[in-house]
Amino acid sequence: MIKTILVIDDKTEDLNNIKTLLKDVIPDCRVIAVRSGSEGIERAKTESPVAILLGICAPEMERHSVCKRLKSDENTQQIPVMMMMEAQSNSNSYVKGLEAGADVFLNKPINRADLNAQIRMVLRVDALEKEKTQLKKQRQQAQKMEAIGTLAGGIAHEFNNILFPIIGYTEMSMYDIPENSKIRKNLASVLKAADRAKDLIQQILNFSRKGGQEKKLIKIQYIIKETLKLLRASLPTTIEIRQAIDNACGPVAADPSEIQQILMNLSTNAYQAMEEKGGVLEVTLSEVIIDSRDVSSNVDLSPGFYLHLAVKDTGHGIERDQIQHIFDPSYRINNQNEGIRTGLGMVDEIVQSYNGSIDVDSEPGQGTTVSVYLPLPPTKSETVSNVSAEAHIPSGNETILLVDDEEDVLEMMHLMLERLGYRVFPKTSSIETLEEFRREPEKFDLVITDQTMPKMTGMELVQKLMHIRPDIPIILCTGFNEKITEDHTKSLGIGALISKPVRVKEIALKIREVLNRK
Repeated sequence: MIKTILVIDDKTEDLNNIKTLLKDVIPDCRVIAVRSGSEGIERAKTESPVAILLGICAPEMERHSVCKRLKSDENTQQIPVMMMMEAQSNSNSYVKGLEAGADVFLNKPINRADLNAQIRMVLRVDALEKEKTQLKKQRQQAQKMEAIGTLAGGIAHEFNNILFPIIGYTEMSMYDIPENSKIRKNLASVLKAADRAKDLIQQILNFSRKGGQEKKLIKIQYIIKETLKLLRASLPTTIEIRQAIDNACGPVAADPSEIQQILMNLSTNAYQAMEEKGGVLEVTLSEVIIDSRDVSSNVDLSPGFYLHLAVKDTGHGIERDQIQHIFDPSYRINNQNEGIRTGLGMVDEIVQSYNGSIDVDSEPGQGTTVSVYLPLPPTKSETVSNVSAEAHIPSGNETILLVDDEEDVLEMMHLMLERLGYRVFPKTSSIETLEEFRREPEKFDLVITDQTMPKMTGMELVQKLMHIRPDIPIILCTGFNEKITEDHTKSLGIGALISKPVRVKEIALKIREVLNRK
């Protein structure tokens, strides 16, 4: 990165000497030389130099007054001022310089070695200050994302409670209608839309939470499309988004939030490369076969089947000899690219954890294409969510104590469980549930409880119920709570953890699994 240094001195000979020394000490620096204090102050505001060498002695505005003005203006107060002093200067001049805010003193005539040492020290301090500012911004962003995650969790819980009856009643209605009925087809469309809403809520949660989810076999097409929708809302209309997503691509073992992180970081970099003039952001997804002849020095992959995600921009491009550095978070290419390639180190880290690889293809003025390769599993599989015939759904005749503070959800689940053959005792209060259970603990074969309830949460209720009867089978339902995991519930003796909204077949299978285990 080219460094700009401002020199303010009323002596032409001194200006020329200092410019020559600076070019010798820092060959790629840009030196701005001015002879007036007022002009120097204005140039400091507009040019934002990394350092100011101040040596003016003219009556118009002497060096101490210039320094005070620079240090009192919020636009220039952070710029290091190196005050140049005459050899005959007394101690009072240095004291005045310190009071004015000078950071460093240089004695005239300027010694090359002294200048080299002092200017490099100033530049190192400047770099550290910028790094400190960047870390502060990152911390603030992390706190903001944590707050968004908390808010998203609460919203998701409410939305899932709304979706639960829609999905439940729609499924139950479909079972009462012949396969070839037009009404059944209409209900299938309602169910499909509700499932999309459920998936969208999950994608928002995945993106806003802190990460660390378990990798599972997923098709990432939907994640890509939903992420691009979020990007479209945030990018200016000067950026055209094109996508070519092959829906036939198989699944990969991945964390949904990490896939979103990869795409968001790559797309943000592509936008920043086109921010000034606009352009086209193109995202493609396809399957490729890598054999031994395809493996190059840039793509460190074993032969096999891979998912190929490519993000292409029509920005200014990158010099070939600089591509190898772009994954280094501390590297900046030049003034034009200052601040871009943000988060590529994180992308590289995620991709490497998947045993994948990244390839960057770029030419100055021709744009950049970043290709991410993720290994496909040896055998492809796809889970399709369909409404099965009711005959294939397991049923039973046990007694279930059902708890949920949402009356709509409670009523729908009550009807669903009765339809499966169970005898159901519904409760909207965890306090009343505990009293009912305490009176007749052997009356119930299973307890199904919501987690988020007033006065007493599902987990608190579970602990009290198990204190009364340790062998009682329990299923815990949650709309969203990232603090509750399946491993955690198992360690407490809870039979199963299910996430709302739940499908009829899913709850039916879970009930039989928990009861049969007993």
